[in-house]
Amino acid sequence: MKQISSLDRVKSLLLALLCVLPGLAWGQGLHWLSEAKGKPSSGSGSGFGSSTISLTLPIEFGEQGQEQVTTAFHLDRTEFRWDGVSAADKEYYWISVPIRYQQKRSGCTSFVVRFEPGVMTDLDGIDSDHLGANLDLLGRIEHRLGFWQLGLTVDRAFGNFNPRPVVGVAIKAGRSTEMLLGFPQTRIHTRWGNDFSTYFHARPGGGVWREQHDALPDESFDVQYTNWRLGVRAEFPWRDRLWLHAALGTLRSPRIEATDSRSGPPVDATATPGADH
Repeated sequence: MKQISSLDRVKSLLLALLCVLPGLAWGQGLHWLSEAKGKPSSGSGSGFGSSTISLTLPIEFGEQGQEQVTTAFHLDRTEFRWDGVSAADKEYYWISVPIRYQQKRSGCTSFVVRFEPGVMTDLDGIDSDHLGANLDLLGRIEHRLGFWQLGLTVDRAFGNFNPRPVVGVAIKAGRSTEMLLGFPQTRIHTRWGNDFSTYFHARPGGGVWREQHDALPDESFDVQYTNWRLGVRAEFPWRDRLWLHAALGTLRSPRIEATDSRSGPPVDATATPGADH
């Protein structure tokens, strides 16, 4: 049976990121994320939380004229803590190769493509059904303090691979603050000195994985997790060439949908989103 759960409270989450500098870009390095357990407001189970550990390492950077290409390797492992439910009870992996291409066009415009092919699996089986890809197609128009951004995104962080619009504006507010305001991401970065920075972010933080069950070995099923993450992050040197990033925030409208690993053919159930407090 397909199990759906919504949570009735905003859960705290703690994110610690450790990276080696110089050489790793923003978002690269080793991340650990833990979402505190909350009680479902509807659907199945008596409690739900999750934890994720991920690693992103650069592969290559190339630049020629007005063009730039970067590639990286990414691996994340997610584990759900869903009490009272025999669903989403494995370790789930997303293994991918993010590729970013940027071209400076004539005048004040540029074009950005981000393509991230990968495998979403529980490691019980990998075939063509387990392949997926994130994609960003972005156009940017520079203005006096930054740029406008429009485009299209396909991002598994929404819990599926449906296309969505991208709209935003980047603004440099003084010497120490840079902002990206829009959808699907908002980020505000403030430098308080050479050794300390803070970030505010609002973005989708879910995922989708494909799994197989012993009860139905010839079929694949999706685990779909959706939420919005709002939080603040601090970045500071730790020791030698290592920097520590730590973040604290909340989840808004978290929701998970998966198939009972011991059932027969899946049956859909419905649930209303949990209230945010």
